[in-house]
Amino acid sequence: MAPGSPLTAEFACEAVEASVRSVLVLIILLGVSGCAWITDFSKEPIPVSVSAANYSQLSDEELYARVHNDPVNSNPEPPDAPKPSNPVYYLLLPGEVYPSDVPVDTMYRELETSLESKGYFNAVYQVRAGHITPRIDYLLRVHYGERTWLTPIVRKDRVTWGNDGLVANRSKVFLKANVMGRSVYDPRVGLSQEEEMTLHQLEGALMSSGGGPVSGSHEQRLVALSERQALVDDEASRDYGGEDTRSRDFFLFVVEAFKFEDVRTMDKKAPCIWATFIAVPAEHGQKLSSLLRTMLQTGTPYFGATTHGLQIYEVPPGKVLMGIPVEVPGPQKTLQPSGPTLP
Repeated sequence: MAPGSPLTAEFACEAVEASVRSVLVLIILLGVSGCAWITDFSKEPIPVSVSAANYSQLSDEELYARVHNDPVNSNPEPPDAPKPSNPVYYLLLPGEVYPSDVPVDTMYRELETSLESKGYFNAVYQVRAGHITPRIDYLLRVHYGERTWLTPIVRKDRVTWGNDGLVANRSKVFLKANVMGRSVYDPRVGLSQEEEMTLHQLEGALMSSGGGPVSGSHEQRLVALSERQALVDDEASRDYGGEDTRSRDFFLFVVEAFKFEDVRTMDKKAPCIWATFIAVPAEHGQKLSSLLRTMLQTGTPYFGATTHGLQIYEVPPGKVLMGIPVEVPGPQKTLQPSGPTLP
């Protein structure tokens, strides 16, 4: 065919139309397959981390080594902790409550049901059921909700009744030029995006003033800035972590156990016997209400135990049926001395 002939033009038009149809088919196929690539996170495993310490059984060196230095364990075998020979009675108290869709009463009910497998029974529930509770062994304080965090592990210092928050009281001191030191910062918390920007601004201001760059870890840099009397904006102050790493949102559930008799006689100096820190990253629009039972079922074997490093489980999705609180069988009318300590 000669160039420019009608047949040539018609053939070219048909070729263009065929190419357009091919592209449209490809786009449709990509769109359909693209929908298949979208992850349904409700069907994905839930990453639950657990950290626990029985402070009553550890020296300071053992506590630091096992909580801070031991490596992360993925999908380990949970501990086989023995159940106390006698019922243990406790009272629940709220600690630091962060935003979530779980009311305190609901949280209590779920925890009560979980603790029953460990031989622990809520004294208030027993009284309501018509039983006379022989004693109160423990006060259990619970911190829960969503907040920014870096490393979800228990505190590696000595927790007391008067200093029982997620972060030690000394770590809550506002970041100011004259109140900074190595012992002030809790490296578990990390930096928010705003705090990370503030740190960089401080370093930039220091360099522009001729002070030179600051190297080392986040904690060392903060100390250097303090020593040079850097000016700090109070609004950016919070419990900074010891590493220059940005934190993220977590659903946290932390139980701290204190002997009732210790709190009665020692008040604020009463030592924490054991603590368990359970966490799940707050991602993909999930809510704590849909994760709480899974978190508790995963963390319950560690109540009263000490972990070697952070334990991380990939828990298959699905509902966990935990039942409702039960009454302790048999008569419970004789006053007895304080009950056993968790192993």
